[in-house]
Formats: sequence, structure tokens, C-alpha cells
Amino acid sequence: MKKILVLILFLSCSLNLYAIDHPSDNNGVIEGRVIDAETQSAVPDAVIKILNTDYKTGSGAEGYFRFEELKYGTYLLEVSATGYKTKVKTDVVISSANPVQVTVEISQTNFMTEKIEVGAEYFDKNSDVNLSAINLDYEEIRRSPGSAEDISRMLQTAPGVSLLNDQRNDLIVRGGSPTENLVMIDGVEIPNINHYGSQGTTGGAITFINAKFIREADILTGGFNARYGDRLSSIVDIKFRDGSFSKHIYNANLSFAGFGGTFEGPVSSKMSYLLSINRSYLDPLKSSLRLTAVPNYWDFNAKLTYKLNENNIFNFIGFTALDKINFKVDENTTVDDFPYDSDNKTNAYTGGLTYKHLYKDGYIQTVLSNTHTTYYSDNVYVPTGKHDYFLDNYENEMNFRVDLNHRLSKNFFISLTAGTKWGQYRNNFYAVADTTPEGYITKELKADNTINDNKLFAGLNLTNKLFGERLVLNYGIRFDYFDYIRLKANVSPRAGASFYITPYTVVNAAYGIYYQAPQNIWLASDPANRNLNSIRCEHYIAGIEQMITKDIKAVFEIYHKIYKDYPVSINDPSYILIDGGADFGPNLVGPATSYGRGYVKGIDISIQKKLTGNGIYGSINYSNSLSGFTAIEGGEKLAAFDPKNQFTVIVGYQVADDWLIGVKFKYAGGRPYTPFNYELSKQLGRGVYDMSRFNEEHYPDYHRLDIRVDKKFYFKRSSITTYFELQNAYNRQNVYGYFWNKAKNDKGTVYQWAFMPVGGFNLEF
Repeated sequence: MKKILVLILFLSCSLNLYAIDHPSDNNGVIEGRVIDAETQSAVPDAVIKILNTDYKTGSGAEGYFRFEELKYGTYLLEVSATGYKTKVKTDVVISSANPVQVTVEISQTNFMTEKIEVGAEYFDKNSDVNLSAINLDYEEIRRSPGSAEDISRMLQTAPGVSLLNDQRNDLIVRGGSPTENLVMIDGVEIPNINHYGSQGTTGGAITFINAKFIREADILTGGFNARYGDRLSSIVDIKFRDGSFSKHIYNANLSFAGFGGTFEGPVSSKMSYLLSINRSYLDPLKSSLRLTAVPNYWDFNAKLTYKLNENNIFNFIGFTALDKINFKVDENTTVDDFPYDSDNKTNAYTGGLTYKHLYKDGYIQTVLSNTHTTYYSDNVYVPTGKHDYFLDNYENEMNFRVDLNHRLSKNFFISLTAGTKWGQYRNNFYAVADTTPEGYITKELKADNTINDNKLFAGLNLTNKLFGERLVLNYGIRFDYFDYIRLKANVSPRAGASFYITPYTVVNAAYGIYYQAPQNIWLASDPANRNLNSIRCEHYIAGIEQMITKDIKAVFEIYHKIYKDYPVSINDPSYILIDGGADFGPNLVGPATSYGRGYVKGIDISIQKKLTGNGIYGSINYSNSLSGFTAIEGGEKLAAFDPKNQFTVIVGYQVADDWLIGVKFKYAGGRPYTPFNYELSKQLGRGVYDMSRFNEEHYPDYHRLDIRVDKKFYFKRSSITTYFELQNAYNRQNVYGYFWNKAKNDKGTVYQWAFMPVGGFNLEF
């Protein structure tokens, strides 16, 4: 580890000297396009200025613009057009002679709202979104301290999102389970974007999405409209950029976590490609990550764009993630340390074809995609030589959807979505009979079946702007049909409103009913689970947005989520599945019933500062939550993922165009847990909970400091971007949980990441 750190520091110093002796020319290029945010059509005759410079140009008939002979550095683009709100695009970074591609979406307005747009210049929010939304671009994701350029870890800093485990990317959104999140990339649904993803949930160890592909990402943490369905808590909507149509560009990257490359360029005047390949290399981090084995993975990302013309565009996106990890007891590992042999493999494949047709007042997008994921796990408890569980499953799902977005008038917009999903799920798994720490006897769980099912969905959302756009309404309805379960059809009304009290102050509110079908792994566990209902969640949200300055926004929101028909284990009647899905391994349940119900309510407060001319950026987020859930037995209890209080501060400063420093501090209250009855556990040789103190104890509070430094080296035809992070800089021993170590017959502790230096560099040429 020390040798690697010394090598990186040596390279950084050498490159710095070389860059000083070989200054770059003014050969930076920005290529961009201005489009209508609602119709996606080109905006001609827009005026584009580079703030704090004399550069200015206009967009052509197809919305394109170009700046040349720019110095390397970070720029702000101001885009204005008649009848549109002025917008400032931040974080436009030129670091080599390769063109930087920018797409700027601007929204229509009228003369009565020209005053109101003052506070919206630096912050994106589509007209069909009223609240609980965060918009991020690539550079904001890349430079986030402690995230190691992983979008999932960046999203864990958002208001209302809980960090459960340093080792995983689970999104716990306003008290919901990790199963309750939907991820879409260019309209294609991705079941799980993480390596070592757990079946029946959306989390894993590290994302396989290449951040360099990301143009922007929206996370919606509640109150989302009828376009989205079959999820209860959040939507992560990612848009990929196109590969370059003007030049072949190559990137090579190396870090402690892996190495790989990104390649893009034109195939013809109408077609471009964007490809990446990456392989893990985690051996140097084994001790800091507290790993008993070193995971190995490959991932591949691809996007092909074909423009028949500017109004008819085909895109193909594809992903492959190949994961393998073996836990072995050998001469260097004692049974007391780790009493398991385990082989684990997960392979995930996704391919999606999209066709977008633009016309004068809107567009139609058609998506056809397929996802196929295989899961294999063989877990043996070494002292007995018996299998704890065995799993050899696959999930295959074909999706087809059509989205119509049409502007009926300047103040009235309609969005329609409809589609179907065909699923085939092969299940072959086994779990040994056991006695749970709650004292319940779970029968042997064994399944060998294939499930074939169909889903149908349709959604309608209307966006209405009233009183000179001082009031923006969204209202609609969603229909979902799932043929495999007893109650097959559900109807979900949705509504939201935003009212501009002043040009700087907006009051928001939203209401909606949301349904989510039971996970395949739950349905496969027992034939009677076909009687499970879709889970129901009702959202009540209200809030206020206050622009402090043009580049600083404060948001306060209060929410109340009411859950009904959550699956509850029959074998372990105190276990409700909202408490599961955040561990490695399948999210198994056995026979279950839709008895669970509960609530999560809380407040989210955030202040965000965009990176502007003063070089300062960052955010302050605070969340407070209270939950209560009821299973078959045990009465009302706190949700297992409820930290009650969370506080995150991110502060960054751009020292110069080629230097940036960022710091993140995260605090979270201790999650609730039920303590062991120590004496009875020792006597029986297994963990037994003290059910008289159900969820009365709390783990120690979590807190951690991450520090990041970015340095760029500019050359005439290439650039190198290096970064160095100190994660958990003061080596806080954060506790993830307690377990009963059967080999030692004593309570054990699972810790989160220790102090860990992380770094790497990216070469672009």
C-alpha cells in the first residue's frame, strides 16, 4: 500500500513539473446543443455566453453551438432565448484538446414569469416535478468526497437517504427498503446497477455504471408522477450522453479499485459509439475493507447512437457485469475467524433499444429492453460440513414501453406512458432449518420452480401552469396489472402543486398512492405466496424552496408515508420485509402473508451551493425521521433502517482551474436493534434475542470524515486528472451490527470501513 501511495505522489510531482515546462495552448473546445426541456426539440437563435469572459455565440437552426480556442479550466455557460427561462450551466470542464459536449435543456415561459426565473438559473427542476428532487451532472458526481466516483455512493448523501453500510450501495430513501427503488437509464429499467447485487433488492458493493457516460441524473425521493410505477420510495433517472460525433477520444484510468478504459467517436456522420471496459483490482484494499476474500469483477458499458435525422434517433445501451468472490477457510484462516466456505457468482446483462421521434409540439419514445441476471451461491458451515444455503437462480425480464410527451399549449402539457413486462424466473435454492434469534423455528426452505408472469401498466400525467405560471399543477393516474398474484390490478392517483409566493420563494405539495409487486424471490419461496398483495404506500409531502442567492438554494420538506400489505414472514412472525434487503445474499423470506403495515414520517432540510466564480460549492443536509411498523407479532416497532437523525456537510473549494479540494462529514444516529439474551445464548450455543427489549437498544452513532483532492495536468493534446481520498480520515470504528459467533459461542461485532486511502488517475487523449 505504501509503495503504491509513494508511486502516485511521485507521478503527480513529475507530471506537475512536466506540465509547467510544457504549457498547453488555448485549444479547448465546447460543443453543445440547446433543446426544449419539455419537447426535446432544438431551440434555434439562443444566445450562449461564457460568464466572466467575452465569449458569446448563438445556436443554429438545429440548436447547435461551438466555442473554440479556450483555455483549459472550468466554465459557466449562460443560455437565454426568447420565450424561455434563462439558465446557467455550471461545471463545464475543459481539460484537453478533445471537445467537451454539453446539452442544455431550457424551459418555456411567458412575460409574467420573467421575474420568477431569477432564482431558477442554476438549479434544474422539470415542470412535471414539484418537489423531492435533486439534479446532478457528471462533474458533481465525479468530485464528491468519499464516493470514489460512484453515483450510488453520491446519492447516499442526498437529504432523506440513509447510509446503512459502508460496504454496500443500498439506497434507504425516507425509511423505505432497498427493494423500493427504480433505476432507469435513457428510459431502460435496470434491476440493479451494482456488482455483487443481492437478488430481490437493488443494492450491492459498487456500481458498474461508468460515471463518464452520465450527462445528468435526477433522484426523486417522493411524490413522483404517474410516469413511474411499481416502486414505492424513489426513482433514479439517469441520462447518458452521446459518443462524440466529431473526434475519437480515449480514456485510460487506474485506481486502487480497478483499471479500464473508455472509448468514443464517430462511426459515420450519423452514428457514434461510447464504450468502456473495467476490471477490479482490490488486493491492496483487502485489510481496510475488512474483506475475508478479494472480489473480482469485470464490467462493460456501451451506447451506440444513430441519427436518421435530427428528429428520428435510435440508441442502443448495453451493460455486462461479471462478478465472482470466494470465501475460503485455508491455512491462513482459522475457523474461529471465519467458519464458512462460500462460492458466489453473479452475472448481469442488460440491453435496450430506444427510438425517439421528435415533432413540433413533443416527442414519442419507444423502448424495448431485456435484462438477464444469474445468481449462484454455495455456503458451507465448516465445523459441520453442512450447507447453510445453496442458490442457483436466474431472472429474465423483457420490457416494452412507449412514452408520449405533448405540449397542448404553452401552459398545458400531457404525458402518457404504457407498456408491458414479460418475466421468466428460474429458482433453485435451499436454506437449512434453523431457530431464529427471536426464538422461532424456521422450517427448511427449498424451492425448485420456474415462474412466468406478465405485467401491464399505463400512466397519465397532466401539467398545468396557471396565473402566469405562479401556480404549476401536476395531476394524473396510474394503472398496474400483475397476473401472478391474487389481487392483480391497482389504480394510483397522483397530484402535486407548486406556488410561487415571490420570485424567490416556492411552496410545494404532493400526494400519491404507490404500489409495488412482491419480489420474485418471495413468490418462489412458497406456493401460497401467490396470495400476497402488491405493497401499498401513500405519500403526503409538503415543503418550501427559498433561493438565498442565484447559486444557493434552501429546501424544507415534511413527509408522511403510510404502508399497507407489506409481506411478513410466517415462520418468523416478528419479521416484516421492509427490514430486509440490505445484506449480501438473497433476500429470502419463506412463506409470507400481506399483514405488515406501518408509517415513516419526518423532515428533510437542505442547503445547496453550486460551483460558480467564487470557487466554493457544497451542501448541508439534515433529516429527522420517526417510523413504526407492525408484523404478526411483536407490536409496533421502529423500522430497522431508521437512524432518526442524519446530518451531512460537503464543502469544496476550487483553488485553481487545476486544483480542487473537498471535504465531507457524515453523522447518523444509531439504528435500533434487539439485544441478545447473553446467558441464554451462551447456554444454547446460538444467538437468542431478548424479546422483552424488542428494538429498545441502538447501535453507536455513525460518523465519518472524507477528504478529497483533485489535480489536473494539462498538455497540448491530452490531460491527466488525478484524485486522492482519505476515507474515514480519523479512523472511526463504526459498528454495522452484532452477531452470535457460533464457533466462539460469544457475541461478535461487524465493523464498517476503517481508515482507507483511495486514489487514481484518468488519462484522456
